[in-house]
Amino acid sequence: MTGPVVAGLTKSECLCDHDEESDPTQIVEEDAHITVPEWRLHKVQSPILLKHDETNHYDHFEPLEFHGHWDQGGEATLSNNGFTATLRFQNRELPVLIGGPLHEDQYVFEQLHFHWSDDDHSGCEHIFEGQAYSMEAHAVHYNKKYEDFKEAADKHDGLAVVAFFLKATDDDEHPCFNKMTEAVKKIVKIDSITSVPSDCLTWIKEEAQCKGYYTYQGSLTTEPYTESVTWIIYPTPIHVSREQVSEFRNMKSTPCEQHNIVKNVRPIQTPAGDKKLDIIYARSHRKSE
Repeated sequence: MTGPVVAGLTKSECLCDHDEESDPTQIVEEDAHITVPEWRLHKVQSPILLKHDETNHYDHFEPLEFHGHWDQGGEATLSNNGFTATLRFQNRELPVLIGGPLHEDQYVFEQLHFHWSDDDHSGCEHIFEGQAYSMEAHAVHYNKKYEDFKEAADKHDGLAVVAFFLKATDDDEHPCFNKMTEAVKKIVKIDSITSVPSDCLTWIKEEAQCKGYYTYQGSLTTEPYTESVTWIIYPTPIHVSREQVSEFRNMKSTPCEQHNIVKNVRPIQTPAGDKKLDIIYARSHRKSE
């Protein structure tokens, strides 16, 4: 039995059974002891500390699928808005994210941006098992049932953000990530924009195809901090070189070009003392019996 069909896309076969008569919005996640609507309505600010021992392990999500994220064709641009480097696609069918904690909803790629700091040890926003990394990349998607990102941004099921950690080392230049760093060199000035190869996201492909990830319902980490995000966080860092990371710190944050974007990380958000975070670790999808 195949899973949901995405118009215009070819979907791989799911290795799981699916009850077509059930209401997917009311599925009880027995391992996590929580219903999907209840989980999505929890109020949590992001980023957070992630501890594996404090998560609910869950094996029954459909496979999380990336459609079109590393395809060639169309145009891609990288821009400097004075806060970060932002990647967008144009003149192509936009990538779509489905499955996993998103269930039957389809989430359309809006943009990917980066967070970093003034050193190679504190540039990520989420902290996993006490470990901070050099950068964190956020692939932002909006729920297709809304007209666009703006309409979806404040809805409880409006956004899905996939986070990837980047770890800078002395001798691990990432050849695929060079497509991004070469573009960053051309957007040093605020409000500048440049073209990027259309397959510029291949550097996240290997990690995105790993089975294990963490997911929770949280917020944007930039204003207005709306609690509308289903976070999907891959724990294993992607290795890049220190030189590749340092290129981002050369970007200017003001028109006078006197200031660089040296740190754009939101501090860890700590929930109230009596609030337990509902974080799910999705180990894999259901296997055929």
